[in-house]
Amino acid sequence: MVTTPAPTPTQGENPTAFADQVRAERLALLWKLTAAIVFLVFWALLVISTSAGLARVGDTLIAGIVVIAGCFLTAAFLNRNRYTWAVAAYAGGLYLAIGILLYAEGVGVARTAQSGLAALALPCVVLAVTLLLPLREALVGLAIGIAIAIIAPNLGQPAIVINSIQIASILLMLFTVGIAAQFASEMYSITEWSLRSYQKERQLKDQLFDTQQEIQRSYMRQKSLSDELQNANVALEASRAAEAEAKNFRGQFLANMSHELRTPLNAIIGFSETMLKYPMMYQNVALPEAYRHDIQLVYNSGKTLLQLINDILDLAKIDAGRLDVLIENVPLEPIFNTVKATATSLIGSKPITVVLELPPEGLPEVSGDPLRIQQVMLNLTSNAVKFTQQGTITFGGRREANGEVCLWIRDTGIGIAEQDQETIFEEFKQGESGRRQGSAGSGLGLAITRHLLRLMNGRIWLESEPGKGSTFYFTLPLAQPETQAQTPDQVSTT
Repeated sequence: MVTTPAPTPTQGENPTAFADQVRAERLALLWKLTAAIVFLVFWALLVISTSAGLARVGDTLIAGIVVIAGCFLTAAFLNRNRYTWAVAAYAGGLYLAIGILLYAEGVGVARTAQSGLAALALPCVVLAVTLLLPLREALVGLAIGIAIAIIAPNLGQPAIVINSIQIASILLMLFTVGIAAQFASEMYSITEWSLRSYQKERQLKDQLFDTQQEIQRSYMRQKSLSDELQNANVALEASRAAEAEAKNFRGQFLANMSHELRTPLNAIIGFSETMLKYPMMYQNVALPEAYRHDIQLVYNSGKTLLQLINDILDLAKIDAGRLDVLIENVPLEPIFNTVKATATSLIGSKPITVVLELPPEGLPEVSGDPLRIQQVMLNLTSNAVKFTQQGTITFGGRREANGEVCLWIRDTGIGIAEQDQETIFEEFKQGESGRRQGSAGSGLGLAITRHLLRLMNGRIWLESEPGKGSTFYFTLPLAQPETQAQTPDQVSTT
């Protein structure tokens, strides 16, 4: 027994190949049915022929054996995937069996019913060949069938005689070939449509599978990225906590050190100032000139060191978010006068002129902390005096249309390089030109100034050109009639 599985088209098959697969499946069933029918039919014919004496029994057995042999050859070729050879073996066995029967009946003069049955069996064989092979090969099978119908009964006869049964057989063969050819054409069309539909379905299935795989890969990548992001967030939170802890420790350290240093430093400044300015504290005995210069250096250095310590303490408070800022309406004229007087004392013997550029109507009040505004202006003034050897230092201001007051301090000093104009506002950062001339400070004044202005809703920027001086601008919001004093807890320090 030969079992042929149902054909399954692949993406690369064409309709002809698929039709051959279908035909092979049908041929596998057909040869089995033929073998079974031959056993029954030829057994019945054998019984009838023997009892009625219509033909020789040997010819009938030979024809049956030929058909059975053709069927088994068909099975062998199908097992080897040689479809055309299998059809040839199947049709050849049938043609040969019918030819044997027709020849056997043509030997005598009489014609029997067996001769008519054999002749009319030829159209069935031709029909099977037409359905199993393409049209070209089917025409060859038709020609063989016609030749057998005409020649086999007339072998050994003096003349070729064609009777009505042969004519009917030939006409039936022609008719069956025409019908089968039309059916085969329709079958090819249906097969092609089915194959294309299957290919589209297969292609869609492959695309869906690829899409599913891509979604799965995307999900895995997203999950991996999510895990990495979660780990990064955990590490970031740990870093933030460590940074906050370190910042808190730094603030505590700076605050403690500032407090510990200010106590003895105030004593040094107090005693040196007393020795310089109040001789009556020493029974009106004047300080010898040889000592006065040294004591003055001690006093000046103490004041500078105290200012540095105050800056460090302010920086510590900023880090801790506890810098005291009391917002109120502030008149600017007293602050300008104080800063101008301080600038004059800082200039000393330098050939520097202090200039005011204020509008005739004066400046309006601003919203801020008066002590912190004065600290900002003193920081900028101290820098201007430090880096200016001669020329002018100008204090100016004007009211802006956006509800702010813009103030500036301009000097004719050494200027600031463009690459340093942003970094000088960072903690412990200084301009390169100041370091080269030996006038560098602690690098805290401008950083604290920017923090103070942010706390008072102001901002700061500068314009500078090396060798021609610098101008520092800063803004403060205009005072509001309803402005009330704010405690430090009400002011953001971020």
